Amino acid sequence: MDEVTYFENIASFKMLAKKEVGQNFLVDVKAARTIVEALEVNSEDNVLEIGCGAGSLTYFLEKTKGKVTAIDIDEAMLTKTGNDFKNSDHLTVVYGNAAKYDYRPFTKIIGNLPYYITTLILEKVLLEGSNAKTMVFMVQKEAGERIGSKVGDKDYSPLSILLGLCFTYKRILTVGRASFVPAPHVESAVYTIKRKEGITLEEGADVYLLAKSMFLQRRKTLRNNLKGYLHDEEKTDNILSIMGLKPTIRPEEVTPEQYLKLTRLIKS
Repeated sequence: MDEVTYFENIASFKMLAKKEVGQNFLVDVKAARTIVEALEVNSEDNVLEIGCGAGSLTYFLEKTKGKVTAIDIDEAMLTKTGNDFKNSDHLTVVYGNAAKYDYRPFTKIIGNLPYYITTLILEKVLLEGSNAKTMVFMVQKEAGERIGSKVGDKDYSPLSILLGLCFTYKRILTVGRASFVPAPHVESAVYTIKRKEGITLEEGADVYLLAKSMFLQRRKTLRNNLKGYLHDEEKTDNILSIMGLKPTIRPEEVTPEQYLKLTRLIKS
């Protein structure tokens, strides 16, 4: 089926979109192609698509040379998209809950993430997708900006720290409301996430867990949070002294690189 006909067919499924789970079908052919091209799939890749829906990204993923698994939890969409690609020899559409899926086998991951589970899915993918070097996600524009917050920003968070430390995070495309049916109330943005070299997944996870502990009471100083975490005031003050951090500094004022150093000092 040619792409114009295929995407017209997707538009006809408008009434099946489930508002309660933020389901909107991408009908912008150019945007869908650009998103998939950003993943740079080659014949050696094992690709996962999170939430295939009506098949907007799946259509172009099937045209790549990689092995592709497309998952969704919506039975109607699985039937529709599964039938569309039932004769493909390298793409499989299966039931899969993204919040519980095993991401380890995949070298590249792509998806349009619903707003209400964006943080949950990103956390799981970044921490557990040990073989995924490149990821491309479409998210609500405001959510994407918040996740990528820098030190000192009001939305700076443990997830921002993990991203800043272990990955490059780049917006490549903004997708307007008119590109979807039904049209959502917000704009979307597409980000590439690529893993940096030099920091292991295990160490990145340790930094993330430490940051989460420090952010539990972000109004407190880093010293007070760290003292409660270590249960050792002397060690706390010694670590802060080694790092050259003032006792009054707060968790949101500490850079990703400083959290890495902090994690290593705690473990030393």
